[in-house]
Amino acid sequence: MKISLNKSLTVFLCILMVFTAVTPVFGAVSSKDYESSWAKETIQSALSSGVASGYPDGSFRPDNPVTRAEFISLVNNVFMFTNSASPNYTDVSSTDWYAPAIGKAFAAGYISGYPDGNMKPDAHITRQEVASIISRLKSLTATSDAPDFTDGSSIPAWSKQAIIAVDEAKIMVGYPNGSFMPIAQTTRAEALVAITRAFNYNVIREPIAVTSIDVTQDTMTLIAGGLTGTIALEITPNNATNQNVTWTSSDTSVATVENGIVTPIAEGTTQVKVVSEEDETKTTTVTVTVVMSALPTETVGSVDLGMAGDFVILSKTGISSVPNSVITGDIGVSPIADTAITGFSLTLDATNQFSLSDQVNGKVYAATYASPTPSNLTTAISDMETAYTDAAGRAVNFTELYSGDLSGKTLVPGVYKWGTGVLINSDVTLSGGPNDVWIFQIGEGLTQANGTKITLTGGAQAKNVFWQVAESASIGTGSHFEGIVLSKTNISLGTNASINGRLLAQTAVTLDASTVVAP
Repeated sequence: MKISLNKSLTVFLCILMVFTAVTPVFGAVSSKDYESSWAKETIQSALSSGVASGYPDGSFRPDNPVTRAEFISLVNNVFMFTNSASPNYTDVSSTDWYAPAIGKAFAAGYISGYPDGNMKPDAHITRQEVASIISRLKSLTATSDAPDFTDGSSIPAWSKQAIIAVDEAKIMVGYPNGSFMPIAQTTRAEALVAITRAFNYNVIREPIAVTSIDVTQDTMTLIAGGLTGTIALEITPNNATNQNVTWTSSDTSVATVENGIVTPIAEGTTQVKVVSEEDETKTTTVTVTVVMSALPTETVGSVDLGMAGDFVILSKTGISSVPNSVITGDIGVSPIADTAITGFSLTLDATNQFSLSDQVNGKVYAATYASPTPSNLTTAISDMETAYTDAAGRAVNFTELYSGDLSGKTLVPGVYKWGTGVLINSDVTLSGGPNDVWIFQIGEGLTQANGTKITLTGGAQAKNVFWQVAESASIGTGSHFEGIVLSKTNISLGTNASINGRLLAQTAVTLDASTVVAP
């Protein structure tokens, strides 16, 4: 089967390492005792980002074992479990440091203790116990019954399905000798890697074609299948090569075909006609089905706004308001002077570093104000441009989805790319969790119709939604928008329009009795 892939998965580490048996030291590990570790890259990334810690002597000790309580604490912190319960474990006292962590784990439903009523918090956690916890956390289901490990026959029945499931998801894998070693102690490196992969593993509903169809015609087989993004059509055997696959359906809203590659657009079915160039009498028409299929993907990393993130509105050429707009957060312009901030009735502060306005619940900054304002604004503008470039360069998960018309659509987390503009003519929903990220790469403009709204569901947050727009962004009268707009040109909000997010424009921002709230 020929498969065309156009999706590069991005790993975003969001881990607070809590091995509470020692006093954590945040920052770089000076001795770098992990240099020869198989998990070197994961450890280095976590340490460099400040989300992992070493020991007081500066070491990381990747091969040290982890206790059950330490592992549970780590899981709770990474997955941000806050609800608690009061399980009655015979070996856990309310005064133990790990009691709150175990209460959260019990409430989250991924631990249950041993049959004798113990939790054994100080025991070193085994690899099969880690597999069992992760399998529950991510609701994994094994697709086979036989573990693909040299010691598969020694894996206990109670952990077998969990081990198969985490192996299939590539969250935990075996050793170079082909074994899994289910009762081996889990090391700090293994814990870090397993929790990182588990946190980054999400099951989303994503448009892909998963149909595999056999066509009996001179032993030719048409295969429509694949993993993500695009679906390749291949004709076999070798003596039937150089086939011409032509599109026969006018319903290009379902999928498009070019050079034998089917790109899914939305759920539905359409027809593909296969014609043999060697013998044009050999043809067949096959139904290709595009379905919403659950597939693992890894979390998209957020876009770092730098000092631009200190502003709810930032512009290079001016900010104007038709009173009265309501703005929550600081606004600023640079390198343009404060005279480019119009309609705000500014009052200069005695420090000459900022102004105030009845329309702004925050401060107003301009490049012509007193130090350190000009320098801070220069950095913020540079960071805004860097963020724009970062967002525009991210690896893409969805290309030209819905031909740029998002009206009425529900979008899962990921990176979306369009070479054209994007239209929002009816309400749009962004569905995902509090740590999920959306990045929209828009080759032209963004236009939201009057009276429409963007809604976040499932705990999704506006601070994790980035709209990178190559041309102007226009939010219509009475409409509501969510997310950070990074525009190469201007951003405009119509009368009584509102946004929960930030307006970061490389030209001007215009408001008309608009509401802008920092996320």
